[in-house]
Amino acid sequence: MKRLLFLSIFSLSLICSLSFTSCFPESAVRQKKIDRERKHKEKQARKAYQMDLKKHHKSQSKQTQSMMKKSRRKSKQVTPLRIK
Repeated sequence: MKRLLFLSIFSLSLICSLSFTSCFPESAVRQKKIDRERKHKEKQARKAYQMDLKKHHKSQSKQTQSMMKKSRRKSKQVTPLRIK
């Protein structure tokens, strides 16, 4: 009876330890993949935003374009630097 109890406890502890060690590396790899995909999506969104902004500027009249350019330059001069 004691031998059966000891054997069952030993086998359960062995199974638990093996299952936990195999899960941790997979979760780390999965997290890296998720982070990589998120960064890629952010980069694509930023690129699409910049392209839309350029398209918007090109669709304006020459006078409006020059005013927008002046206001962009002025805002860069007035705005303090942000440290990221």
